[in-house]
Amino acid sequence: MTNLGPKERLVATALDLFYKQGYDATTVNQIIDDSSTHKASFYRYFQDKEELGNIYLDQRGHAFNEGWKILMAKAQTPADFVSLWISLLKRQIRSKSFFGCPIARFMSSSEISESSRDKASSILNLWIETLSDYFERKKNEGLLKQKFNSKQKAKTFLKIFQGNAQFYVMTGNVIYFDEMKQEMLEELNI
Repeated sequence: MTNLGPKERLVATALDLFYKQGYDATTVNQIIDDSSTHKASFYRYFQDKEELGNIYLDQRGHAFNEGWKILMAKAQTPADFVSLWISLLKRQIRSKSFFGCPIARFMSSSEISESSRDKASSILNLWIETLSDYFERKKNEGLLKQKFNSKQKAKTFLKIFQGNAQFYVMTGNVIYFDEMKQEMLEELNI
């Protein structure tokens, strides 16, 4: 991070802290200290922490979506996609870099603005669209039944992910990702 300019260090530090410890628990002073920048630099680039929060939502939401697209490109079948996704989550757990869904974690903060809710809603819709489009492609390839409701299943998959991710965060028990895999495979009706 030493090769980055002050603005980039502030953003990178904020993104990391918001995910690891939560938005509420992260202060502007901590972002400034941990990024090795000056207070004047922070206020030169940002009005407040909320502005960094919106950057966080954009970047984390789109990064999650792009990660899915990579997994989808590698997966020949929807079941392969589920397996790859669960494997990735388990690797993140082993490396101690999984703290739950990055957007849900952020949105559980008490300091959330209405603009953040709008942005999170937009991200959720993007995720549903991406997953639904993937299911439609697989349906057209004959890998899912024609009666498979892609949009509804995409929403169901996200609910399954959110629930199991939250149970993992609450308990630290990785079994919830095994259950997530089983629940998703059942939804695919393969």
